[in-house]
Amino acid sequence: MRNKYFYGFLITFSYIGYNAQASDRVKKLAQPLDNISYAESPNIGVGGEKSKIYNQFKKIAKIASNDELYYYAMSGSNALKVYSGQELFKRNDKRFLDIYTFYSNNPLIMKYTLGCVGENKNISELLKDEVYSAQNFISLRDQLLKNKDKQDEISKLQLSQIKDHGYGKLTEENVNSVKEQLEKIDHEKSK
Repeated sequence: MRNKYFYGFLITFSYIGYNAQASDRVKKLAQPLDNISYAESPNIGVGGEKSKIYNQFKKIAKIASNDELYYYAMSGSNALKVYSGQELFKRNDKRFLDIYTFYSNNPLIMKYTLGCVGENKNISELLKDEVYSAQNFISLRDQLLKNKDKQDEISKLQLSQIKDHGYGKLTEENVNSVKEQLEKIDHEKSK
């Protein structure tokens, strides 16, 4: 009998705690992703059409605080966990390393579609992939900004897309620092 009350209390407390972690506006935008157990890159399929679930998350990212993103990275649906973790990396939030460590130590395998290829990966692998691919985006962004006077429409479009994907402020130094920390975490885990 006591267990029944305990579990009822636990469920009620969890629900109240969940509602206290994000603003109503963010919760409303996150609701369509609440039950999504997979994630997609920004563009999917052979034709490179825009991912609907990724675009829904971008709406969340525009208004969510880092605290709200951290909450979803740790306790949201699989899609919210991956996207929120990636966004915290792009915002250079140090809790990204905590998220990576958590999913490295507690593997959560999910389907991820990159372009037209789908595969099952641990969330920590997806977060690490984001870190290692960031260097290319930042390098291209910096090159385009250097040649700002000579930009054509294609260059302007590329720069706009890079910033739209969240790489407007992250620097190569930020990325290199995170890479070093990831290597330390992986090294400690392999001992």
